[in-house]
Amino acid sequence: MFRRIFSIAANTFRETIRNKILYAILAFALFVIGMTFFLADLSVGDFARIIADVGLASIHVFGVIMAVFLGINLVSNEIDRKTIYILLSKPVRRFEFIFGKAFGLSVTLLLTTLAMATVLFLVHFSYRYGGRPEVGIFIASAGIYMELVLLTCLASLFSTFTTPVLSAIFTLSLFLVGHLTNYLHVLGDQTKVDAVRWGSRFLFYLLPNLENFNWKNEVAYGGLTSFSLLGWAAGYLVCYAACVLCLSCFLFARKDFK
Repeated sequence: MFRRIFSIAANTFRETIRNKILYAILAFALFVIGMTFFLADLSVGDFARIIADVGLASIHVFGVIMAVFLGINLVSNEIDRKTIYILLSKPVRRFEFIFGKAFGLSVTLLLTTLAMATVLFLVHFSYRYGGRPEVGIFIASAGIYMELVLLTCLASLFSTFTTPVLSAIFTLSLFLVGHLTNYLHVLGDQTKVDAVRWGSRFLFYLLPNLENFNWKNEVAYGGLTSFSLLGWAAGYLVCYAACVLCLSCFLFARKDFK
């Protein structure tokens, strides 16, 4: 089983890493991150903080674009090219296909996120040459990467039962809502209506809480120095992503390709 999942993941990685649009997005992202060095000189305030803040925001935005663009096509591309029939005719189970696809894309996003984080780290360090290197950039980038993995799983879920356009809309909608779910908890605590209180709590636990991976402000203002918070975020990612992928496998197993 694991060998088949690894084979599908390796093939997915090769396909995504050869995608010219991926390189175009990555190149533009690296260009924007590099330009933060000159942007800081044109700004008023703590220049190093501006570099970290704008750079991490760039990694976040371009990473989401990559995750959504590649994730929505994980299943649809195989269906459009009719290669799904060849894969399923072999001793490959449908859940192995889903897990392999998600894992392969996650490796691609790991490399692209690492490349962007390294460039930002070097730009930030060169601006503060002689100062303390900001390792928090890699911690915040790790949080961004975990968020991208979760978005990949969500995109995979939507791609099993709808078109790429609708998959992109649903995934981006959950991306936006995922950064606002904490307000649902606040709403539930403040309201006196039981239906609203229980409904808001239900949505709070049902929807992804992407703020668990958001540490950009802590890095920008110098409050993120420990790697310990990665443990809680990683645990949340594993639990939520596992549920999403299991639902994806369930829907994909019921899909009729005849």
